[in-house]
Amino acid sequence: MQIATPLTVTSQKSDPQAVKQWAAEDFAISVGLLRECPYHGQPYKPSPKGLSIRAFAAAHIDPLDPAVQIFKGDTDQLLAAVERVVRDYGDRCVFCAASDQEEEFD
Repeated sequence: MQIATPLTVTSQKSDPQAVKQWAAEDFAISVGLLRECPYHGQPYKPSPKGLSIRAFAAAHIDPLDPAVQIFKGDTDQLLAAVERVVRDYGDRCVFCAASDQEEEFD
């Protein structure tokens, strides 16, 4: 019988900045700042909330969240990364928007 070993970010050699961006994106999706397109799986921003990104995300931080652990517990660094990640996405999935543009030219 083999015992399954858990996969951890530290067991793989990967770019630490890419891992942090992934963690910030995953955190933003988990708290509702981003959503995933049901057709393409690409993140997009849902309609804006009343609170700022930082205030909204800060209210949802769990110190035991794996995303916080990737930032070594530095929630300010996590929030800054979440702001950058969310700012990079539009209000629609890029593939859905591109598909709509193609239909306009047909």
